Amino acid sequence: MVLWIILILLLVLAGGACFMIAPGKRRDTRRFEGQAFAHRGLFDNEHGVPENSLAAFRRARAHGFGVELDVQLTKDGQVVVFHDDTLERVCGNEGTIGSYTYQELQRFRLYRTRERIPLFSEVLKELGGMPVICEIKVAAGTDYQALCEKAAPLIDSYRGDICIESFNPKAVGWFRKNRPEMIRGQLTMNFMKDPGGLPFPVRLAMSHCLVNVIGRPDFIAYGVDWGETLGFMICRSFHPMLAAWTITSQEQQETVRKRYHSVIFDHYIAQ
Repeated sequence: MVLWIILILLLVLAGGACFMIAPGKRRDTRRFEGQAFAHRGLFDNEHGVPENSLAAFRRARAHGFGVELDVQLTKDGQVVVFHDDTLERVCGNEGTIGSYTYQELQRFRLYRTRERIPLFSEVLKELGGMPVICEIKVAAGTDYQALCEKAAPLIDSYRGDICIESFNPKAVGWFRKNRPEMIRGQLTMNFMKDPGGLPFPVRLAMSHCLVNVIGRPDFIAYGVDWGETLGFMICRSFHPMLAAWTITSQEQQETVRKRYHSVIFDHYIAQ
């Protein structure tokens, strides 16, 4: 009797886990499949083409690549394209995107070049309809809802194929509720191998795709360098679109080609 109870409990737990892991109902993502997306634009930080700069996006377009980019919100509510939580690495300045107005940010330069932090609207205009994966970058302590509300109309206006992704499942959930027609993705990786300062329960839920219950994503953007988790493999069995990040060589791209529909790459010119 005890064994039956234990078996039933295990089955219930397994069923509950699968319910949480399941992505959204499969939709048509073909326009984002079979493509290589230039990570933060086709950048070359060492040779005057900084990441997430207009120059990097212009270069990606010239090579015929779609792009993956990151959006954040300034102090005065402007949507700009920038990756890091702080300005130190890229601009050599203290503070965060959210601690400055857009005009104040224009004083800073990207990697000591003439390039500045661009508005999201400027980048979309520069890309001219090339495919875009837009990461909703919810920095620690910032309001995901405010960023989603500001970014969504700009995404709506883009005359090209564009989808969103985020590490923050609440941001993915916002688009599920407010832009249900938009293709959306959950960014994740094996956080058990690279904690990133996250508490254990969050690392566990993110690593094993248990947060999918919030956003029911159309695709999973997975960090391949840290290995695939059991939860991700279960998620894969539902056949969502899969995007591999960040691929850094043609050899690695060939390795993941059969298991992933798209790649997000940098530091080489994808074939």
